[in-house]
Amino acid sequence: MTSAHHINRALTAALQGAAKRAGEQAPSVRGADWRLATVTAVNAGGTVDADGIPGIRRLKSYTAPAVADVIVISQSSSGNWIAIGPLATT
Repeated sequence: MTSAHHINRALTAALQGAAKRAGEQAPSVRGADWRLATVTAVNAGGTVDADGIPGIRRLKSYTAPAVADVIVISQSSSGNWIAIGPLATT
């Protein structure tokens, strides 16, 4: 194998790895997603902050948000976040 061929293979592998990592982080590539998060701030205007994500819009049914609530949040493929609401407590 020539040195140029080895460099091309290494460059190809590096580009593929970078593209994969970028795609894993981009909601438009990854698609919609949901997860659990802990509320860190309740903001005016119907939003909460949770797990380092600011300004997550609340559903109308999530009427009494509180810091430390464990909530379900969902991200659309365009990157927008929505707070669905808290989980039931036992």
